[in-house]
Amino acid sequence: MSSITKNPFCFLFLFLLSGGQAYSQNLIADPGIEIWDGTTGTSPHTLGSLQHWYEANGTPDYHNTDIMSGSNLTGLQPCPTGEGNTWCGYPHEGKGVLGCWKGNGPDGTREWAGTRLLSPMVPGDCYEISFWIQNKKDNPAALYETNQWGMFFSKTQYPSFNPSLANFTPMADRWVACSQVISGSEWQKVTFTYTPSQAFEYAFIGFMGNVANSTFTAANDDYLLGFYVWIDEVVIQHVDVRVPEAATICPGDSVLLSFESDYPITWTDGVRTDTSASVWVKPETTTTYYVEAQGELGCTKRDSVTITVRDRNYTDYPELVCTATAPFLLDPDAPQGYWSGEGIVDAVTGLFDPTVTGSGAFSVDFISAGDCRENFTMFVEVAETPGVHIVADVDRGCPPLTVQFSDEAANPGATYAWSFGDGAAADNPKTVGHTFADGGVYDLDVAVTHFPRCTTELTIPEAVQVYEPPTAGFEYTPERPDLLENNVRFENTSEGSIVQYRWDFGDLTGSSLGDPAHEYLTPGDFQVTLQVTDVHQCTDSITRSLTVRNKVKLYLPNAFSPNDDGINDKFEIGYAGLLYDYRMTVFNRWGGLVFQSTDPAEGWNGKSLNGQPAGTGVYSYVIEYTLAPETPSGGKAVSDVVSGDVMIMR
Repeated sequence: MSSITKNPFCFLFLFLLSGGQAYSQNLIADPGIEIWDGTTGTSPHTLGSLQHWYEANGTPDYHNTDIMSGSNLTGLQPCPTGEGNTWCGYPHEGKGVLGCWKGNGPDGTREWAGTRLLSPMVPGDCYEISFWIQNKKDNPAALYETNQWGMFFSKTQYPSFNPSLANFTPMADRWVACSQVISGSEWQKVTFTYTPSQAFEYAFIGFMGNVANSTFTAANDDYLLGFYVWIDEVVIQHVDVRVPEAATICPGDSVLLSFESDYPITWTDGVRTDTSASVWVKPETTTTYYVEAQGELGCTKRDSVTITVRDRNYTDYPELVCTATAPFLLDPDAPQGYWSGEGIVDAVTGLFDPTVTGSGAFSVDFISAGDCRENFTMFVEVAETPGVHIVADVDRGCPPLTVQFSDEAANPGATYAWSFGDGAAADNPKTVGHTFADGGVYDLDVAVTHFPRCTTELTIPEAVQVYEPPTAGFEYTPERPDLLENNVRFENTSEGSIVQYRWDFGDLTGSSLGDPAHEYLTPGDFQVTLQVTDVHQCTDSITRSLTVRNKVKLYLPNAFSPNDDGINDKFEIGYAGLLYDYRMTVFNRWGGLVFQSTDPAEGWNGKSLNGQPAGTGVYSYVIEYTLAPETPSGGKAVSDVVSGDVMIMR
């Protein structure tokens, strides 16, 4: 654990910790390929019994001394080297090894084993990589040996490309491989340094790079043959150094700097250089200490820590306030101490009142009752409360009255909370519209927030007057008009200070009188509308349905004298109303037809159908007609028949 510790004579120890992995930890969970479940595995999943290793490409092999011998996918047994034996031998350490194959030719199959790193790599840091490798195709008579055995790093569990066919040149920042040819029969250790470009989480091991760039010896070019190695004790170590967190001390204090690394370190402050992992320092001014860890293979990691020697701590109150802001505590979490400065109304709690200071920039001091490191000066900015100028586009009118309210101040607020006095409210920008549905006088309340700690509340009494509107109403007589009693008298019953009437009788006629009368000439259902306007030009209207029924009255004489003296020469009907489908038929006393007409205006002149004068006497008549429906869209036509006798007198 790295730390900074103050001089114990100051009666305080300060330990500063930083999180992270144990440094120089091997990122390979099973470096010796030892952790397995005891089963032999089955092709093509020969690594299926391993806990941390898996087939990333092809079918890499697992060999263990505890597995029965005799298979190049399983067991191990003693055997001489130099004979090209791929299934026997001993691991470099422990009991298990990986077996990786590279087939002949540029497109020869590559067997890669994969594992998840214990922690993601840190981009830009240096890693030291090593593993032990043994060439198993070591028979001089059938020799296969090559270089470019190494590791590939990935953010995914499996390659996103075909390793046997890919061009590795564009991926040069993601893999490392040995330049020396792995020859002979003995175990060899290969080492690398690597700086990742991304936070890789997985590593693959096997043959890397393009075959065209490799150096190899192959007994023949049979594509079924190729190169085969054993790999053991895989190590990836992060060269790192842990430094304490930056600290601030009072003048005269000493601190213990403790650096942590599994590698040798060197630190300097620009004047003094040392290799100690822990050292007491007493800087007089703010000083940065630089430290470097040196790895075994050439990796280095540099870091630094700054110790600040404070004269005094300065801070800004984090929010802008205004002269309308209520008194508030400058720092509720401050330790016990004493506050002083303009605007402080409670020296113990640090209560600050902007109404005391007015607008401007102010500094207040806090003196801790304990540690000087807790002393500070705080700057508080108090803004003048911006003005509010609410304007309405209209302040009185008839309902429904829509009013647009707007803040026309030079510096409008950020948010507005409006209350319109009729129970409605709105949160809108500086302009808002509201419709007042009912008559009355309404106050307007608005809370204008200019910034989070500055809100102005304003009430405008009687901001809007909505006139009480008139109420339209009327009655009419007769209640059931018809074509015989068709003069309808309308009586205005409206309420309010009415100055104008507008009638629509529903038959394309109207009136501006208060109590008009109107004669309906046709039956029907009429929508009568009255619109009234008061002294404030407020209006109201009412519409009622009025039905004019169809009714006919016939006037029939009982005698006439067709002697051409110009008096009662014809048997004619008189009627009031509208007749449809009219027909009059006259019969003699024997039932013979003597006259017939479908025109109400045509009377019987007393002559028979042959044009000869009919004799004196009594004749019977039948009058048929139809009353039209009262409304064009509804009802039925009604038929009627009137009969009687008429006498001809000569």
